[in-house]
Amino acid sequence: MDRGKPEGLPRGLVIRAAVLLTLLSAGLLTFPYLWPLLTERERIESWLAANRVAGAFGLIVLNALQVVVAPLPGALLGWISGYWFGPWWGSLLTWVGVSLGNGLTMALARGLGRPLLVAFLPRERLARMERLIQRYGLTVVIVVFLLPLTPDDLLAWAIGLSPLPLIPAFAVSTLARLVHVLIANAVGAYLRSGEPLWLAVAASLSVAALLLAWRIAGMARVSPLEIYREDAS
Repeated sequence: MDRGKPEGLPRGLVIRAAVLLTLLSAGLLTFPYLWPLLTERERIESWLAANRVAGAFGLIVLNALQVVVAPLPGALLGWISGYWFGPWWGSLLTWVGVSLGNGLTMALARGLGRPLLVAFLPRERLARMERLIQRYGLTVVIVVFLLPLTPDDLLAWAIGLSPLPLIPAFAVSTLARLVHVLIANAVGAYLRSGEPLWLAVAASLSVAALLLAWRIAGMARVSPLEIYREDAS
């Protein structure tokens, strides 16, 4: 054994770190361009009229990055999609992007592993999400994604690190995310049209999601308050 030759980092670890850094950089670089999508209406309308497919593809990519990178605000992207594409097409495009990001996050977590992820993610909060998964399994996945103001994107990383089977976890979390996708796009439709109906839809879906989460949590003896305490502690 040659002790004088320094050991370099494993090639696989370097590649994984490069992938994660690329995703983080992409999210941070695109964030400054989001706000004009709500403020420069005439220019964006003109561009979308000529580039509808490109605009839809860009929205899908941004929503996927929002899940993976997290600095991008998911609710704002939902408002933007509902504002520019309407509540139905906007919801579909948002959901496709969020679903892709959801699956990519879980796959990356399982592939990259804990040693690398803890260098980029909040270690203590990630550990708390893992404890919830160990305690309650798939049920807590459904509840967290239905409840408002929970660290659902961080939970997606924790799912990838857990022994949960990815396909069922992906399916239930993606379906649960749909509710908040519809809520955000309904708000965007209201901002565009001014019709109180869309605000009522958003409010009704919010209440329904909260009641459903509480009902599922009660049946499985999961405490929603415990979820919020774990995130805040």
